[in-house]
Amino acid sequence: MFHGIEVFFTLAAVVGGPLLAVLVVPTLAKRFLRAASPPVERLPADPDDLSRRVAELEERLDFAERLLAQQRDAALPKPKA
Repeated sequence: MFHGIEVFFTLAAVVGGPLLAVLVVPTLAKRFLRAASPPVERLPADPDDLSRRVAELEERLDFAERLLAQQRDAALPKPKA
């Protein structure tokens, strides 16, 4: 019925699968999550500085939106009267 090699691979799958899931997967997950998370020390310590930077970014975004709208309007065909 069963040959030795089939028994070996069946036992390897039954024992090795959960062993991999318990030992290797959490270790890899911790390593990947640690590498993907942004370091907290990069945030500015001063809330006023953060507010100033956000306001500057908002101004830049508004400027970029106006510039893109001008380019889009210039590229549209003019309506015929």
